Amino acid sequence: MGEQKSMYGVDDREVRERRRALRRHRQHRHRRRILISALAMLEAACMIIGGGFYASSIRSSAGSGFKYYTSVTIEYGETLWSLADAYIDYENYRDKNSYISEVRSINHLDEDGSLMAGQVLIMPYYSEEYVK
Repeated sequence: MGEQKSMYGVDDREVRERRRALRRHRQHRHRRRILISALAMLEAACMIIGGGFYASSIRSSAGSGFKYYTSVTIEYGETLWSLADAYIDYENYRDKNSYISEVRSINHLDEDGSLMAGQVLIMPYYSEEYVK
C-alpha cells in the first residue's frame, strides 16, 4: 500500500504526528499554568500564615494597650530618668534603660542625655484606650 495523501498533498501520518505534537504542547502549557497557579496560591498561603505569626508575636511582645506618642516640653531640672518615671509602662519595657534608649532614638539624642529647659521631646506611652 502506498502512502495516503490528503487533499493538500501531505502524508496523513505527518498530519497525525503534527496533531499529536500540538496536543502534547497544549497539555504541557496547561500543566505549567496549573503548576504556576498552585505555586502562587501556596506562596500566598505561606505569606498569610507567616504574617499571622509575625503579628501575633508583635502583639504578645507589645504587652497590653495601645502605643502612643506625646510631646513634652522640658522644665528646668528634668532628666530622662524623671520623665521615664512618668511615662514608662513596665509591661512593655523590661527596664528604664530600654525605655530611655527608645526616647533617645526617637528624639535623636546623644548618650549624655543632657536636656535643656524649653526643649521639646517626643515620649512614647501606652494606654488601654483606643484613640482615633
